[in-house]
Amino acid sequence: MTVNANGLVRSILLSAFFLALIVGTWGLYLVLHERAVERTALEAGRFLTTATAIRNYTDEHIAPALRYSDDGKFHEQSVPAFAAQTIYRNVQDAYPGYTYREPALRPTNPHNLPTPFEVELINRFRGDSNLKELAGVRNDGGGQVYYLARPLRVAESCMVCHDTPERAPKALVAKYGPINGFGWKQGEVIAIQSLTVPAAQELRETGEIATILGLALLVLFTVIYFALTMSIDALIVRPLRALAMAADTASQTSETRVILPMAGASEIRTLAEAIHRLRVSLAKAINRLPRVSELPAAAPPGEGTAPRGGSPS
Repeated sequence: MTVNANGLVRSILLSAFFLALIVGTWGLYLVLHERAVERTALEAGRFLTTATAIRNYTDEHIAPALRYSDDGKFHEQSVPAFAAQTIYRNVQDAYPGYTYREPALRPTNPHNLPTPFEVELINRFRGDSNLKELAGVRNDGGGQVYYLARPLRVAESCMVCHDTPERAPKALVAKYGPINGFGWKQGEVIAIQSLTVPAAQELRETGEIATILGLALLVLFTVIYFALTMSIDALIVRPLRALAMAADTASQTSETRVILPMAGASEIRTLAEAIHRLRVSLAKAINRLPRVSELPAAAPPGEGTAPRGGSPS
């Protein structure tokens, strides 16, 4: 089977460049995507830590101050979840897409009813007591968001309001009714801290950067491909083809003045010179051999030979 060397070289280069382009672009995209997710996760962690600090401050300083007020009213400001969510709603006005919620399975405030996705997160925390955090990227219908969730366990202080309607503050029951937000058990995971951070823009920029760099690699590989193939063709393929044709012509004639091409790479020129020297040496060796017409004629059998043991008659 005859193989075209030039075509084979081009095929190998195209395959290598195509593979390098796919692997390089995809690998770059994965690295940039991972970095973008890490930056978003770091930002989400800061926001959620801030929300936890607000809850702790409310529980330690605001709730005790309002708990013993004698005005007979229920003060929502004393509830850690209310304080943290209210502050973050104000933050959301300046940073749309950033949301903070504390959804619960049986919330007192209907505003804290969980979505199906939040119910799934709560149940995962309830099913694994060692699970401390859940995070990832999802599409919430408005675009890609990074979500971060941590479990909220019922503390002893929560039982004051969430044990039974009879034990709960009358002002709370009067405001929200005796049905929702009761029957909680101490230590039970009943709610989560849920924070979402917009990630669509960050991930879109990652894709754009990977695309731009991929196109740059494509241009670079195209230039390198044509430069290599043209160089190989000029320095190796064409000189070898010409040398093969000249050598083939020279092998069919005894003429020593057939000139072999000396263009191309130095190795090609060296090969041409070696073939030329070999051809000249072979021609000289052939010329030194006697021609058939110059050889002495062979004597017929039996002539000019005396028989053994006798004398001529």
